[in-house]
Amino acid sequence: MKSGRKVLEYTKYYSEAGLARKLKKLSGLLGSKLLYYVLLLFVLISDKTIPPKVRMVFIAALGYFILPTDLVADFLPVIGFTDDIAFLTYAISNATEYITPEITEKAKRKHSQILGKEDLVEDTDREERA
Repeated sequence: MKSGRKVLEYTKYYSEAGLARKLKKLSGLLGSKLLYYVLLLFVLISDKTIPPKVRMVFIAALGYFILPTDLVADFLPVIGFTDDIAFLTYAISNATEYITPEITEKAKRKHSQILGKEDLVEDTDREERA
């Protein structure tokens, strides 16, 4: 993963409006699990009990996700989101101790609102337990 300073540079690309635009544009291309992780980080950054330094990593990961010119173009089939997935996975690995049932429930509700399908959230739950 990139150095801490480089990672934090991506925070300037994050905004709620930018994330909403990106999700609206790409929600049909994103896998259910990737969408869930994005929403999980979105919910986590609003939790003021999480140390600011950790929240900055979450914001940077979402900023990188929003970034219009990232390492691998998102519109490329199969490989388009690999760099985004790597950064989001890194951020999620730093989030595990902060993911409470309430955080999970908020992310699931947002997930269902976007996709309009409850079964996809249940599939994510099964994958996480496996």
